[in-house]
Amino acid sequence: MAKKYILVVDLRKCVGCTSCQVSCKMENGVPMKVFRSKVDITDIGEYPSPKRYFFPKICNQCDDPPCILPCPVEGATYKREDGIVVINKDLCIGCGRCVEACPYGARFIHPYLPIKNDPTKYLKEVPELKNKKVKDLRVADKCDFCLHRLEIGEEPACVRNCVGKAKYFGDIKDPTSSVAKILTSLQTKVWHPEYGTKPIVLYIAPDERVFKVADGEINKKK
Repeated sequence: MAKKYILVVDLRKCVGCTSCQVSCKMENGVPMKVFRSKVDITDIGEYPSPKRYFFPKICNQCDDPPCILPCPVEGATYKREDGIVVINKDLCIGCGRCVEACPYGARFIHPYLPIKNDPTKYLKEVPELKNKKVKDLRVADKCDFCLHRLEIGEEPACVRNCVGKAKYFGDIKDPTSSVAKILTSLQTKVWHPEYGTKPIVLYIAPDERVFKVADGEINKKK
């Protein structure tokens, strides 16, 4: 039976240290100014009753991912049986459609990874490539739960290095897993449920204001 991975973020435990953000960049070679994983830190109110919110953000690995349909290359973005949405960098032509389609801003164009797939055969149907030189095109990138780590039985880097132990990752189909136990005992919420993307990244959020005051795309679209 195939696994079904989910990630649970317990905002009661997050201390805003950004170790998940930093470890993600180190593990996956993420360039400056773009993020696979990002922690938003926001303050509201004034003395004597201010409030600080920490909100770790990551690709939601949606069950109904809006990034797949607009991609002109079959298989360049796909959802695995275990729920992880993956970019095949050998097929990506760098048009950026998937980046624009993600309402969470979880995707970005990697400034240093050139495309490998020949985009010329897609020029007629992909106006985004018009007047662009092939040598300048770069692949899209995003979180994939550190697939290279999962393949050797390790957790995603952001989970492994969470100082507050606020992240739980595992197979929801395994009743003995921490994530399965959490879902049977605690209420969880998703980021922007109104988008209808059915995220598999869930939050334990006792103060729901965090979803508004720390809101914003992971990567700003140009």
